Amino acid sequence: MGDELKRLYIEPTSRCNLRCAMCFRNSWIGESTGDMDEKTFRAVMEHLPASVETIFFGGMGEPLAHPRIVEMVRAASASGRRTELLSNGSLLDEAHAAALLDAGLDMLWLSVDGFKEERYESIRRNGHLATLKQHIMTFNQLRFALNREVKLGLAFVVMKSNVQELADLPYFASYYRVNEVNISHAIPTDEHTESELLYRNVIGSDLGGDNVPPSAPRIHLPLMDWTQPGAAQAAAGLLSAGMCEIFLSGQRLHRPARRCRFIDDGIAFVRHDGFVAPCMSLLRTSRLYWGGKTRVNQHHFFGNVRDTPLDMIWNSPDYAAFRNKVRNFEFSPCCRCSQCDNWENSLPDCYGNNTPTCGACLWSEGIISCP
Repeated sequence: MGDELKRLYIEPTSRCNLRCAMCFRNSWIGESTGDMDEKTFRAVMEHLPASVETIFFGGMGEPLAHPRIVEMVRAASASGRRTELLSNGSLLDEAHAAALLDAGLDMLWLSVDGFKEERYESIRRNGHLATLKQHIMTFNQLRFALNREVKLGLAFVVMKSNVQELADLPYFASYYRVNEVNISHAIPTDEHTESELLYRNVIGSDLGGDNVPPSAPRIHLPLMDWTQPGAAQAAAGLLSAGMCEIFLSGQRLHRPARRCRFIDDGIAFVRHDGFVAPCMSLLRTSRLYWGGKTRVNQHHFFGNVRDTPLDMIWNSPDYAAFRNKVRNFEFSPCCRCSQCDNWENSLPDCYGNNTPTCGACLWSEGIISCP
């Protein structure tokens, strides 16, 4: 396996114009907000490793709130890299859409967590679904008038309160010409968000995982009319059984667990203030609420592009050793146990690993995913 930086996430700003009910921002501890200044952005672009294929503008803020986001996208595109951006869409008026497309944007991701006005606005506080729909229509008119392909993606956070909205997803995606949809679970930050989770039993199950024993039964399931009485309930029971391999129309249902997509796929994050983190989980010091206990998850950086060139940070011995350690993933399975005092106090895990202890990461369990 190679060890090259392939996909770089740049956080233009940590400010956001919305306050979403399930947002990870609500759990920050001692973290400040701000915009990436021109000097920091220039430092990133001047020392990009040649291996970087994609520059993704995202993070924990709204990129379109940055006054120079169009210039940033233009510089990224001019470097020859694929350029993507994640937005809540509320600021995506015609002027913004036209400018981003002219700057060379290759893919726009929009966060949408409900397809009915009441549900959407209960989650996306200060946001309006009607406004978002109009912005998507305008963006589509502009992108389809170009002589190059520009894609549109949706990012959806599924919870108990909006899971029924998934039934409308195929129609919404088809009508608005969406190319790709990324569905993730919510991160529990307090008792309320924990009550919204749809994966409590999944964490402890190896269904479709990498640890299913060879003796486990292999069950081949055909497609069927899931709307028939009892069909959906039967499928739910089957998928919740655990310790078996299930194939749907010949394709094995696989839950990648105890691995880090950020490390395996060559991803790094540059925060708005220039600090370089290996993943989204370690970008901010924040609070995680799980099983009635609270854990403080400390941010973790390997340098700052304002002091050290990005390529030197990536190739530094400490960062390289960390990536190798995570690939081996010899961490205790903290998400699957009852959360001991070490977990709660962010102490070394049961295998003796000092922080960051990646066995406590929901991304590594295949539960949380980023576009």
